[in-house]
Formats: sequence, structure tokens, C-alpha cells
Amino acid sequence: MKDKYYLTTAIPYANADPHIGFALEILYTDVMARYQRLLGKDVYFLTGTDEHGQKMLKTAKELNRSVEDFSAEKSARFLKLADEWNISNNDFIRTTEDRHMKSAQEFWKKSLESGDIYKKSYTGLYCVGCESFKLETDLVDGKCPDHHTVPELLSEENYFFKLSKYQEPLEFFFEKNPEFVYPEHRFKEMKNILKNGLEDVSVSRVKEKLPWGVPVPDDDNQVMYVWFDALTNYITALGWGSAQSELFKKYWPADAHVIGKEINRFHSLLWPAMLMSAGVDLPKQIAVHGWITVDGKKMSKSVGNVIDPLELVQKYPLEAVRYFLMREIQFDNDGDFSYSKFEERYGADLANGLGNLTNRILVMIEKYCDSVVPETNEVNQEMIDYLGNVYVDYKNSMDLWRFDRALESVWKFISYCDQMISDKQPWAMMKAGKEAEVKDLLHHLAEGLRHIAVMIWPIMPETSEKILNQLGLEFGAELAKPLSELQNWVQLIVGSKIQKPEQLFPRLNQ
Repeated sequence: MKDKYYLTTAIPYANADPHIGFALEILYTDVMARYQRLLGKDVYFLTGTDEHGQKMLKTAKELNRSVEDFSAEKSARFLKLADEWNISNNDFIRTTEDRHMKSAQEFWKKSLESGDIYKKSYTGLYCVGCESFKLETDLVDGKCPDHHTVPELLSEENYFFKLSKYQEPLEFFFEKNPEFVYPEHRFKEMKNILKNGLEDVSVSRVKEKLPWGVPVPDDDNQVMYVWFDALTNYITALGWGSAQSELFKKYWPADAHVIGKEINRFHSLLWPAMLMSAGVDLPKQIAVHGWITVDGKKMSKSVGNVIDPLELVQKYPLEAVRYFLMREIQFDNDGDFSYSKFEERYGADLANGLGNLTNRILVMIEKYCDSVVPETNEVNQEMIDYLGNVYVDYKNSMDLWRFDRALESVWKFISYCDQMISDKQPWAMMKAGKEAEVKDLLHHLAEGLRHIAVMIWPIMPETSEKILNQLGLEFGAELAKPLSELQNWVQLIVGSKIQKPEQLFPRLNQ
């Protein structure tokens, strides 16, 4: 039986079209999902959309649209993003679906039974952008630091969740699980918040003011506040609360919730406390990525530097976009996108790097070996040892979400193979009558190319498929094997007919 691996993105708020920041998040998650499949695991990958709350209702009203139609339209854009970016998710959850709403209500009841939900009148500063109440200490110059807006003063009678009750249980959990929040500096941020003490949080809104949300069980006047509704998606999508929930039994707890740093507090403190309250196991890790800037500046409509991820992959090849983002923007920090850097990497790393190496090897096999994979009578131990070290670096980096380092290791091996060709000069060897040595060299280079295709598959699955097919291998059958087998030397089928070499990364249209 395969080991399971369950991972999720945060569910983006669907009151606007997808932006490049979420595209980066869903791509990080997809790469990890594919890598875990490459390791031979049974992977379940969830994404979706968060569609309740005040912002959603407000935006729909401003556009003179029904909130139901508006949320469905925006959710469809996120579905399109997943499709056009070749994301391998197993499920897509909408918080407006019956399966989610019923399960979220069951979760509320569990927390209520634990004595953790109570009603009280409250006056506080509410940021519509964050969908949360703010303390004076949270504000910068009287404004929300994330949305740069002045919160509105809100007075309501709401339900509250006893987050303060879980102060000590969370402190104990954090001490025992230092890798719960990754990377380490995000873990330390959460520990510092814990040290300052947790306060109870509002988990509902008055229905008269916010009619768009999951109804609070047994109270017709209140709807669930967006975070208490939204966070439960990670288990409602698995059918939690249903007696027949085989998915939940199989895949929970989550191995990783992949989120942006701005919502770390909700996922690393509120969500674990909610799960403790409902008697549900905690996820294994909250993986927190940074933000993406454009040309060194924060994305802003007023600046005019907002990048539409759907338009981006119309302008440039998807595989190159996936490569650039994973190579250029390290998971554990903020990173920058610029068109000039993208085109530079495309030329150097893809067209002149991987694309050129693939073409050189296949053209020489076509020319010198009648288009079939040649046999070898020798083993190049130096190359095998070098590749073995590459795999160690590759796997260590992938395990730590450092896809940039993993790709760096693969590209060092690409340079190594290129150098072999430059040093050996097979065209000169053929003139000197050293046909056997040329076949031996090309066999090793073709096998090296197979290993490159295997390692890039999580990041560039279509390019990987093209390379394996050109080498005469059946892509599906090849990638059905676990990495522990694929990294062995030699897996090529001697005598297999290669396909006609094609350019993997043609020049970009200027």
C-alpha cells in the first residue's frame, strides 16, 4: 500500500480575478504534489475558492450583479487558471457548495459542544479587506498595514470562539513540533504572537448586515464569519462529518497546507485551535511562502504592474513560465518577477541550455547511430558518481520546498553533459574512426538526458514527456515507476528508435 500525501493551497478569495501571487502558490503546491507522486506516494491535492463574506457581497452589489452569479463567474476563473497552468489537483472546493456548507455546520456544532463558542456584544475595528477585527496595535498610522484602509468601527452581537482557551495547548504543541510552521522564521513569528497571548475571536456576523454566508446552526439571525467557514474547507472537501467519509479516513491529517505569509496567523494558530476544539487531528505542516514583486515593486493597479497569470501564459510558453518562477523565486522568501529576467533565463537556461543539449544528443544519435539508442560496453563511473551527488542535492532541496536549488542541481548536470561533448568532440572521434567510443559516449549522454527528464518532471511535465518520448521511451510507463527505480543506471532500452529531434524551446517572438 502506497504512503499517502495530502496537500492544499489556501482557497483564494474570489471577489477578483486570479493574480500572479496565487498562481505562484498553486504552482508551488503542484510541484510538490508531482514530486511526491514521483516518490511513489498516493497524493491528494486540493484547491478551490473562498466565496463568502462582506467583500464578495459588496463587490457584487457595486457591479449590480447577484452575488451567486458573480461568485460562480470568479470561481470559474480560478478553475481556468488550474487548467491552463497544468495543475494536477484532484479536487476543487467552493465554499458555496452544499458539501462544504453542511460539513462546516457540523464542525460548528462540534466546537459548540466543546463549550468553545459563545455569544456576546462587541465593538471593534473591522477591516473589510482582511475580513477580520483589528487591534489598535495591529494598525500602522491608523490603517490596516495590508490594505492601507482605515477599519470601520463595528458594534454587533456575535458568536465568539474561545481561542484564548487554547493558549497553553498551542504553546505545548509548538514546543513539541518545531517544524510545524515552515520555514523557521515563520515559525518564530507565530511563537512570538503566542507569547503575547491569544484573544477570543469573532466567528459570526449578523445576517441582516451580511446575508451572504453559511448559516449558523439553530440561529437564523447569524452567519458564520468567513475564517471559521473558510478554514474548514481542508476537511469538508474530504467529506468530514459524513459517516461514509473514506477520503477523510484515508488522507487526513494534511501533510502540508501551502499558504502566503499574510494568512499565517489564521492557519498556524486559529486553525489548530479549531481542530483541537472539534477533536480533529492537526495538520503536519503549514508551509508558508513569500510574496512576489514585479520589477522590484509591490503589485498595484495604480502603478500598472499587476500581472494576469492567464495572460502571461498566452504571451509565453507555460513550461518556461513554470520553470522561471520555480528557479527564480525561492519558496521561503519574497521574490521578484520581471520580463527582462524571464527572457534572459529563457535564452540561457532553456533555449541554449536544456533545449540545445537535447537537440545535440538526439541529432548525433540520428547521424551516427541510425536513430537508435546505441549500446555500451563500458560504464562511465565518473558520470554515475556525479549524477548520484546531483540526486542527493535534488531530493534534499525538493523535500525542503527549495525548488530553485533542485533546478540549480539539474542545470549543473546539464552543464556537465555539455562539457562532455565539448571535451570528447564526437564529430572528430568519428573522423578518426572511433565509432565504438562515439556510441559509448552517446549512450551515456542519452541516459543522462533521461535522468534530466525525470528530475524536471514536477516543474516541467510537458518538456519531460517530450524528452522521454524522443528517447524512444513510453512516458506514462516510465513515470509510473518510483524515483528510487528511475534514478538507477541504466534504464534506457538499447535499440529503441528515437524520434526526429524537435526544438524544445524555440526563440521567443520579439
